Amino acid sequence: MKDRIVLGALDSPDCQVYEQAEKLLQSSELSELDSSLVRVHDLASGLEQLASGEVDVVAMPATEMSGNEGDIAASGCQVIGAMTPRRPNLILVSPDRIAYQPRGAIIVSESELVRRQLLRARPDLQVMPPDSLAAHGIVGSVPDDSLERSRWLGSLLGDGSIDGFVTSRAEYENSDQTERRHTLMPFPKERGGAHFLPPPYSNLVVFISRAGLPISITEKVTETEGNTVLWVQSRILNEMGGLGSGVLGLQVRHRQVGSLLRQAEEEKDLVLLQACSDPDGEIIEDEVRVEVRMETLSEDGRRTLALDRMIAYADYQHAIITLSRDWGALLSEATRPVPKDHPSDEDAPSFL
Repeated sequence: MKDRIVLGALDSPDCQVYEQAEKLLQSSELSELDSSLVRVHDLASGLEQLASGEVDVVAMPATEMSGNEGDIAASGCQVIGAMTPRRPNLILVSPDRIAYQPRGAIIVSESELVRRQLLRARPDLQVMPPDSLAAHGIVGSVPDDSLERSRWLGSLLGDGSIDGFVTSRAEYENSDQTERRHTLMPFPKERGGAHFLPPPYSNLVVFISRAGLPISITEKVTETEGNTVLWVQSRILNEMGGLGSGVLGLQVRHRQVGSLLRQAEEEKDLVLLQACSDPDGEIIEDEVRVEVRMETLSEDGRRTLALDRMIAYADYQHAIITLSRDWGALLSEATRPVPKDHPSDEDAPSFL
């Protein structure tokens, strides 16, 4: 007799979990299970369905989990792991890429992080949230629903009121957009070009179950890289205590040594090459590395504070604790008042 699992899926406008869960249940890892998939409307109903035994596991965006960990624990449930993010990068909906936007182009983004990243790439742009469009003579109330808001921004783009707007790929597809899109990539095509680290938990799907779910099922529905991404991002955000998380870009992923060596050779990066070697200088080909990249920017986008680490998978949990402390020290130093060399000196702003 086959083991049975009922998986609930909670969608959000920028993360279509149901579609990913369908593909998961069709995978070879779960083919021996008697599985079914149902939709979940919100976190509260998902926890009720878990408690009643109506579903065995609920898959949801990590953004829905964030801040509700207490409710999850109080219901007798637990986070058992995650799925590797498939499409974490945001997109610019516009006829032109960032580099080819006209001077003074109006670009709309709800994310403060992305607005600062856009200004870093093009300081001449007019970057603003949707609520600020009225101050520029663009009439019309901003829709509350995210998909309707995306369609509204698409209509403003169509009539030339704005030059582009930033959204997730899921919102772009579900709002029936037809304009060209350009992915805001974390790695520039050219060295020194514009880059856009995604916000924390972007497109990360987590799994919640009742306590005591068999480990054999847990291992089938979760992914090793997804579990790493969840653990690292959660630990970093917890250490920050919410301070500055709204303007934090954070990317975590597994890297194979072969791809790192090719990147090091292309970029002539000796530090990256050393990250693939043991203390004796020998290349360790069979050990996965965990790459962590994080950054925050000043309000005008002119200053960036960044920290990159390449960590051996076997050591990543201990290394992340050190990384979080280093980031806190960097952030404290970058935001402190600049002392005067002489009492007659003018006040100088902090780095961030």
